[in-house]
Amino acid sequence: MSTPNNETGGGNLMDEFEEAFQACLLSLTKQEPNSGTNKEEIELEVQKTTNRFIDVARQMEAFFLQKRFLVSTLKPYMLIKDENQDLSIEIQRKDALLQKHYNRLEEWKACLSDIQQGVHNRPTPPMMPGPSMSGPPMPPRMMQPVSQLPPGQQHLLQAQQMQQLRMMNKPK
Repeated sequence: MSTPNNETGGGNLMDEFEEAFQACLLSLTKQEPNSGTNKEEIELEVQKTTNRFIDVARQMEAFFLQKRFLVSTLKPYMLIKDENQDLSIEIQRKDALLQKHYNRLEEWKACLSDIQQGVHNRPTPPMMPGPSMSGPPMPPRMMQPVSQLPPGQQHLLQAQQMQQLRMMNKPK
């Protein structure tokens, strides 16, 4: 049996880990209903092999943590190099996410310009100032219920809503 101080290259520890894993799987998958063993004995064996597997896994974790500590103290530039690599991977991931958002923004801008061009092609009533003058004034059709709009504008509004639904349901 290997101890956490076993530093013979980790070979024995790795073999023990593999054996413990196989024993754990074997105890969980073996089916011997006629062997005369009762349920309690099977549960005890499963518990024993699982505990052995966990113990060897902890030993292996301690071994690798010791090696990581040695590397960080003897070669600190390696630790910095790993951190830089992790940061550059994170930056790439975030750049890809930003690009995805920029692409979606461009799609929405195109959708908005298409909608605005469709609105400008039809004669629209004069703009009515809203209660707040901080933003652009809203056309009166936005304030009217759909049923009060003329049939041409109802059709345009339905087309805009369908286009918005298509944009929302597009795969990301």
